[in-house]
Amino acid sequence: MYSYTAYGLGIHSELPLPELVPNYEANTDVNIRLQKLENSPLKTDSVAHSFQLTPEGMYIFWENIGTFLIRDGKEIIIDSDIEAEESRLRLFILGAAIGVILHQRGFLVLHASAVAVNGNAVVFVGDKGHGKSTMAAALHARGHNLIGDDVIALDMSHSNQPMVVPAFPQIKLWPDAVASLGMNPEDLPRLVSHLEKREHRINQSFAQKAIPLTQIYVLGRDSSVEIQALQPQEIFTHLIRNSYVTRFGNELLQDKAAPHLLRLTKLAKQVSIDRLLRPAALSLLPNIAQLVEDNQLQSAK
Repeated sequence: MYSYTAYGLGIHSELPLPELVPNYEANTDVNIRLQKLENSPLKTDSVAHSFQLTPEGMYIFWENIGTFLIRDGKEIIIDSDIEAEESRLRLFILGAAIGVILHQRGFLVLHASAVAVNGNAVVFVGDKGHGKSTMAAALHARGHNLIGDDVIALDMSHSNQPMVVPAFPQIKLWPDAVASLGMNPEDLPRLVSHLEKREHRINQSFAQKAIPLTQIYVLGRDSSVEIQALQPQEIFTHLIRNSYVTRFGNELLQDKAAPHLLRLTKLAKQVSIDRLLRPAALSLLPNIAQLVEDNQLQSAK
């Protein structure tokens, strides 16, 4: 059994998860184990992906990966495909499966990246390929602590301030983004064997505690670098779109849709949410990072 810490939780796993921080004194908050799931309700013939919420928990199936049962915010059971690569299993464990666990434990989960700038958390959301991970990596390279990449958990239990809980010290980057940050892509392992995307494991400047959230940027493309205010309806639309549970439609929310929307409304009232526009050119990353830093300084005054 392997023991780790992520998202403030003690995670015990039958599979090694080298992306996580080892902690052999951690409490057992989440168990990850391998087991046959004989009673899965999912149809797995001729489908690439399926999911269903049952009284037992959330079942998720991925072709060539396996079936996962995620329940009570405490357990991930994996019935893996016999040919599934371990790296691909880890990708789904630390993505969708941990996202469901965090949701079940009451966190507001965003598909996003986050860094700490001047003591406050800055979160980047946006459509696939718009540079969430790249922005986090660029700011990390300038000395700011990484909080997390891809699955971001917000603790909304504090009355006036959402807190971003540290995930684990890794950023997923395409080779061109790696090169733009002054690193050699060939020095970093591939995320999975058939993808060019790389794992950038962080050895330093990683957040050790929850950080107050003050700013969310919705990333977009434009010919110039600019921060724009968003209208309230736009803000709410972007928060819904970038909520991690959205990928499961109404299946995961069911009778909890109203509380989820209330938490999104609370988030919209408590933090600044703006659009950050930039060209696709990675050569402008230092300028964009500087703009974010300057905006955070201005907001703190």
